[in-house]
This record gives sequence, C-alpha cells and structure tokens, in this order.
Amino acid sequence: MPFTAKVITTDEWGAKSAGSFNKTVPKFIVIHNTDNQNPPNDVSQGTVDGGKKLARQIQEDHIERNNWRDSGHNFLNTTGGIILEGRHGTLDAVKQGMCIQSAHARQDGNRLAGGNKSPGIENEGNFMTFKMGQKQWDSLVGLCVSLCNSCNINPKNIRGHREFSNTDCPGDWLFSQLPRLRQEVAEKLGTSLEQDEALLKLDSIGLDVIELQQKLTDKGFSPEARDGDFGENTKQAVIAFQRSVGLATDGIVGTDTRKALGL
Repeated sequence: MPFTAKVITTDEWGAKSAGSFNKTVPKFIVIHNTDNQNPPNDVSQGTVDGGKKLARQIQEDHIERNNWRDSGHNFLNTTGGIILEGRHGTLDAVKQGMCIQSAHARQDGNRLAGGNKSPGIENEGNFMTFKMGQKQWDSLVGLCVSLCNSCNINPKNIRGHREFSNTDCPGDWLFSQLPRLRQEVAEKLGTSLEQDEALLKLDSIGLDVIELQQKLTDKGFSPEARDGDFGENTKQAVIAFQRSVGLATDGIVGTDTRKALGL
C-alpha cells in the first residue's frame, strides 16, 4: 500500500546537507517526544514556518551536541499536526517500504533491538503529564497508518523510545497512550491486534520475545541474543527445548510450550 501522509521534505524546511545513509528493513515505529515546551510556549506555534524552524533547531542540536551528521529521527510531528522529514532520504525510503538508518533509539541492555533501523517519530512537546492536542494526535495516527501500510509494519509494533533505551521518552502520558494509538491505527488499517497474539514464532518481535529468550537461556537453550527478535537462532533453541520435554518440535511457542517454559 502507498505512503500517503503529507510530509514537508528536508529540502523544503532548509536542512543542512548531510549526504546519504544506509537503507534498512524496519520492524517497529518508535515514538518519541522532543522535550520542548508545550503550548502556548511551543516553538512551532502550530504553524508551517514554526515547524520548519523547529526542524532546523533539532538538526543543528543533533549535529553540534551529538556529533551526528544529520537529525537523529526520521519524522517530526508538530503541535499543529504538521509532519516534517527528519534524516535525509527517509521519505523516499519509506515509500519503497524501507527506512533510513538513524540514531534515535539505541539498544540499552536487554531491551528491544532494531530501533535505529525503524522510523522514529519525534512529537513536539514534553508528554510526562501534558496531554497531546487532537491535531497532533490525528497526524500521529495518520503517519503511523501510512508507515504500517508502506513498510508492512504490524501496528502492535508501535513502541515507545523507553522500550529500547534507558530514558523516560516519550513521556509517561504519551507512553500510556500507545495501546490506544496501536488500536486506532489497526482500526484504520482494518486489521486486528489480537490476531496470532498468543503465538510466538519466527519473525515475532517484542518484549514477550525477550522474556522467551531469557527463559530459554535459563533452561540451558540459549538463542545467543536477547534482543526481542525471534530469528532462526531462537527458533532452533525452541525446537531443542521442545525436543527435551517431549513436545512437537515445530519451533512455535503455543500453549503447551509456554506452559513448559513457565511463560
């Protein structure tokens, strides 16, 4: 399905040149907040020109303070519901079902991996307690729908920055709204979040996979990584465990395998 969200490109908001970046296969959509002031003191003031100003400020900060070549995120969603491209090449990549390697969600410890290979959305504001306005919320939903469509991302893999890194981003309030965001995106896509929810299998991703990988490791069937990505190594570890306890060796974690593992 095509990417349909309206996005102001890096050329249009006057980004500094940054060269090209590697394309990646995205598995998540990562939600952030910019930690800027909220309305009525927001930088963008809900305008297009204000959004462009904020995008330039963030890029300058990421280059000067973090020593990056470009903005660390892929998209910026302002208080006025205006969406701007972040890292150069992002818009073209997502239209092809890919993403641009970014710098918005490194993995810390046994948290989810793959954040920087997936689109990161900065939402203007600080959402620890402040509630996002409807315009900004609607544009966030619309952008997530487009990304799920074009990049074949399951809406249940819309995740918060704190699930990847040791941070309070995207703020307590916004993090608490992610189930609602996933549900609204799924409804617009005409899909169900409950489909195959109980099964863990090849290509499953998420915190429940990290728990599975830890349980396998504890029982002596290490999948090598505890990264929340059910790859071939995890499948083989599951098969080895299933064989050891006399279960069908299909590499799928259903009811019986969950029970045997203590999940």
